[in-house]
Amino acid sequence: MKNILINDISYSSYAVRNAIISKIKYWEKHSCSFAIFTSRAGHDFYRKYLQCVNFVALPYANECPNKFLWSLEYFKRNVVALFFVNKLRSKYDIVYSISSVLDLAILPYVLKIFDKKVKWVVLFENTVSLNDPGNKLIRFLSWMFFHISLFTFKKADFLLPISDSLEEYLISKKFKKNRLVVSGNGVETCLIRRAKKNNKFKIDALFIGRINETKGLYDMLKVLEIAKGKYPDFQLAIMGRGDKTTEKRFENAIIKNDLDKNIQLLGYKSGIEKYNIIKSSKLFLFLSTVESYGIALLEAVCCGLKAVAYELKPYKKIYLNDEIIMVAKNDYVKAANEVLKIIDSNDFENKSGPLLLDKFSWDTIAAIERKIF
Repeated sequence: MKNILINDISYSSYAVRNAIISKIKYWEKHSCSFAIFTSRAGHDFYRKYLQCVNFVALPYANECPNKFLWSLEYFKRNVVALFFVNKLRSKYDIVYSISSVLDLAILPYVLKIFDKKVKWVVLFENTVSLNDPGNKLIRFLSWMFFHISLFTFKKADFLLPISDSLEEYLISKKFKKNRLVVSGNGVETCLIRRAKKNNKFKIDALFIGRINETKGLYDMLKVLEIAKGKYPDFQLAIMGRGDKTTEKRFENAIIKNDLDKNIQLLGYKSGIEKYNIIKSSKLFLFLSTVESYGIALLEAVCCGLKAVAYELKPYKKIYLNDEIIMVAKNDYVKAANEVLKIIDSNDFENKSGPLLLDKFSWDTIAAIERKIF
């Protein structure tokens, strides 16, 4: 039996952890035991879904109101975590970083220095560009931290890029191909199949994701303004959370543009409730400008929703049969026209979407990663 430490010291209240929960449930059935290194808030969250997993509690972990303070908080958490290296040494076969951010790379990097036997596996989900929208200082810090994390990953035993394009990126950065395994991404197939439409939800267009500038939130407001011109009661629902400063800025933009009666801020949703809401919506609007995969988009498509998204390279390898409607990046007018075309047609069924369910099951992804273990 493999004994695996899941490194999640960066847990926050707006974190999305559906993937790792689904994977752990699969791995537990196949001779793996786990401990999760996380904060008290992370412990309370995971305990709702996982009954048999052990925990290593990270003390002095707090929530923060904005991205800059979160950077300082993550630095502090890593300093505290380093005091656990001796306790963790020689106790685990594998340490697994659930994301490729620097916050989850420092501890495994140091642990491997003191524990020559432990294997380090990293899930590689995205790259960071200096040209992404948002605060320039935060963007520069993110870019710098990303490149530091790439340096630390040279010590990892395996990296699991979630797409072919990310594998190509890592190879271009001189990572050896025999240490790279494309794992892909998945959806919660059982919950999607169980979910039902509920007429209490009055949602014309739905978005799921972090409240963050790179997710195309302000382009969605422009789309909403155009849709509202034709359908005054048009409803856009936003499912997700962000840091307090970014959320407040977005809420102010909604009010400034007189759209508060046309937007539903749903907050973070999970489990069957999340998929009931997806299936109760007429269409999915996903104007993210930077994605390595777009898991929320895949979830909506698998639920049978028609989806309008900006044209991004990763989508072209995932959606091969016109499962989504793509428009040129930043062309919010064209996106709005596609949304109105769907509403006008009164035909909201995406027949191709649910056919992807078996291909993108989390069990399928978890099985690939288990072979690495």
